[in-house]
Amino acid sequence: MRTIVSTFSALLWAVVSTLHAAEARDHLSPHQRVILESKSPPAEEYRFSFDLPAGPQFTEAEKEVQRERGKGVMPRVMKAFESGADSVRIPPGDYRFGQERWQGAKAIYPLGFENLQRDAEHPFVIDATGATFWFDLDDKQMPPGHRCVGFRNCRNIVLRGAILDRGTRGCIEGRITRIDREGNRFEIQPSPGIVVPTTFNGSDEQRLFPFKSDGRFCVPLYDLQAGIRKLRYKEITPSAEGRYWITMRDPDLMERLHDPNWERAYGDLGVVRVGDGLSCLYTTAGAIVLDDSANITLHGVSAYVAKGGPSESGGDGAHLWKDCYFGPRPGTSQWKGADGYLCRSTRYGTTMDNVTIRHTADDLQNFHGIWGKVKAVSGKQVTLETNASLRPTLNNALAGDRLRFIHRKTGVVLGEAKFTALKDFQVTLDQDATPFAEAQAEWLDHECAGRVVQNCRWEDNFQRLLIMFGPGTVRGCTFTRMGSNISLNTGMGLVGGIPSDITLTDNTFLDVGPRPHSSAIDAHAHNAQGKDGVPPIERLIITGNTFTRSGGPAMNLIGIQDSRIENNVIHSPVRATVLAKPDARTARQAIQLRHSTRVALKGNTLTDPEGHTQPDATSGSPLVGLEVTKEITLDGKRLHDAPR
Repeated sequence: MRTIVSTFSALLWAVVSTLHAAEARDHLSPHQRVILESKSPPAEEYRFSFDLPAGPQFTEAEKEVQRERGKGVMPRVMKAFESGADSVRIPPGDYRFGQERWQGAKAIYPLGFENLQRDAEHPFVIDATGATFWFDLDDKQMPPGHRCVGFRNCRNIVLRGAILDRGTRGCIEGRITRIDREGNRFEIQPSPGIVVPTTFNGSDEQRLFPFKSDGRFCVPLYDLQAGIRKLRYKEITPSAEGRYWITMRDPDLMERLHDPNWERAYGDLGVVRVGDGLSCLYTTAGAIVLDDSANITLHGVSAYVAKGGPSESGGDGAHLWKDCYFGPRPGTSQWKGADGYLCRSTRYGTTMDNVTIRHTADDLQNFHGIWGKVKAVSGKQVTLETNASLRPTLNNALAGDRLRFIHRKTGVVLGEAKFTALKDFQVTLDQDATPFAEAQAEWLDHECAGRVVQNCRWEDNFQRLLIMFGPGTVRGCTFTRMGSNISLNTGMGLVGGIPSDITLTDNTFLDVGPRPHSSAIDAHAHNAQGKDGVPPIERLIITGNTFTRSGGPAMNLIGIQDSRIENNVIHSPVRATVLAKPDARTARQAIQLRHSTRVALKGNTLTDPEGHTQPDATSGSPLVGLEVTKEITLDGKRLHDAPR
């Protein structure tokens, strides 16, 4: 009987997953589906050298001509749109813009598209192939962040072929010429075009990225930023030779570079020496921002804006990013390029196909909604705590949208309801709200559901790919030198959702999460009080992936349920932890399961030539470690339940 039930559950699970994928695909416009099915050109190759030029250089007279050309872009677009044309062509060349203006809390983008709406059968195409849009942004330290290209309240619009860059560098970077251990400082020769501010405000974002002379991120040194913020610099001052000293706030980076165990674990990639490089952050920007919009296609777009990332917020979503590049301008001395993606509070998740992103300074990508914290209840009405981040959800909510209420401390699911009316932060439900007095509300229809990330290349990135709602798929992607990992988290604070129905398949992870104890895929279900496994992450599928050199186990999964881990190949996990922290207590299996129930592991293989893994006491295998688990099967064999 148990076998029949399990088989039926597996079949039902497969059907539901297929329906989720089909539903997400149905929300792509016909034009987006054609683009998605087209053959992808090869991604741009990236070559770094301190000795390459900084990029195109222009005289002041040339910049004035570019500014005049920039003034004509929006009138050209609007004339074509209002005439009912299918498309508009922006001629190849350089166009220059200033920076954003503000009307109250509303940003006026230097290149902003607002209220451009077409139906799905007749999209409007802005073809900017061969055009470069330059943005002259000031170099003030963050916050605030600048804006470049924006779409607000737009639908079925295509931006094709544009290149985005900033006229100022927006960060400080260069070759290390001296290392002063006693003074806790590094001397650098700045790359061409760098302007160094005379004062610094000392904020947490005042931090640096260490990288090798060939452009590789020294990814194990992310260990000094994760949760402890030890990569901050205090000041940058001229040196006697006209170069600059970068003085650190804390000694940890300098000491790590002289730790023999650390170098033994990571070799050249774990340290910087004279001749390597540093990139120091102090500004931020939004290169492309999609607000309250639907079915926007970015096709063949490249963004080189330093720490200038794309973002999606509110609206129906269902955007498509195809054949895009976000990172340093190839073939230059520019190391820091564009930043990671923020995808939040859209009705339908984004599709990313053949996208390359390099050198993010924060999260690689976020998928989440925003929790609504219950302030008071009365009858069928729920009053939520005022929160500006929740407005994209409230502005786009429709009667009939589902809300799931979860106890804000224990994580226990209290029930679901549909909302019927809304006035500011006061929500009217279709039922009595009394049981939800101690809850926070999850907006199930506004958390980027159905997103697909496929055939993408992520290289030399700082932090995590964060997933906080499902369903969603990451498949056929390559992750190389990534400080953190793919992280599934229930997050009971501001940003939120429960990342169930997630599939991670046929991906390659190389030096992802290499710092001590870290993993390439991390799942952590927990409540606001820190209790693991409540609410659980359900129906997680991890299959057909290849993992090489994670710092700890390739997968560290806490609080998953009714999930499958199959046909993954794992090379040399935990080695770095054992060598870098020889006295530390650490898990010594390739896959760690804790506070988990009904998980099937099948066909996974482990290669550990140096013998750093050890058999687990419960599973009897170095492949999987168990703690507080029930109903776990390994290659068809039911394992003993594991106590704490």
